[in-house]
Amino acid sequence: MANVPDNKVTWFQLPIDDEERAWKFYNSVFGWTKEAVIKDEKMMGGINGELVSRKYVSEPRLVIHVPVIDDALEQIKRNGGTIVVDRTDIPQIAMVFATFKDTEGNLVNIVSNV
Repeated sequence: MANVPDNKVTWFQLPIDDEERAWKFYNSVFGWTKEAVIKDEKMMGGINGELVSRKYVSEPRLVIHVPVIDDALEQIKRNGGTIVVDRTDIPQIAMVFATFKDTEGNLVNIVSNV
């Protein structure tokens, strides 16, 4: 993914129970559409995100793009964080991700290009 800033929040995930109900709500309130998420349309001053089944994400989750995921994982461990999901390939979009718990108990995802 070209032009994705490193070490910045670049995506978010909101857990949902009913996809149709959730999209209707967020479309009615904020004008969000599933089609825009799929296209990953850029917005000045905003980040994109997704509504995802609660069976995959149980609480809102930020996603931080990092230059090299293995280096970030080492820094996380060295500074008191815990790796919850180790490096995992996402071949469909040529990226890798991992999930960590920070020192305050928050779950955060990191991603990097392959």
